Amino acid sequence: MNDKEDKIKSLRTKIKSFVIKTINLCKKLPDDKVGKVLTNQLLRSSTSIGANFEESVEAESNKDVIHKLSVVKKEAKETKYWLDLIPSCFPTINTSELILESDEIVRIFSSIIQKRKSY
Repeated sequence: MNDKEDKIKSLRTKIKSFVIKTINLCKKLPDDKVGKVLTNQLLRSSTSIGANFEESVEAESNKDVIHKLSVVKKEAKETKYWLDLIPSCFPTINTSELILESDEIVRIFSSIIQKRKSY
């Protein structure tokens, strides 16, 4: 494997781990009206991170890569928003670790986007 493939594999692993943790968190949310809305929103935004990353790997141009990676960043920010709301609604559920991970994903992809824009 070359350096680019190693970086892609590492990012895939990081994203997949984050998404699985988020899915497992969703399984713990109550099955009431609020829990269902938060679960739905959190599942959509977090799983979109991985799907859009995969699309970026197969992008057809640098502009397309930047666009797809910008969506990854946006979805990570949205995921953080939902994670931040959960403890306010369900005080026994701790999302602090996942919030830190979502911040890390945002920082990683912000950096990648800036580097790609300079190509």
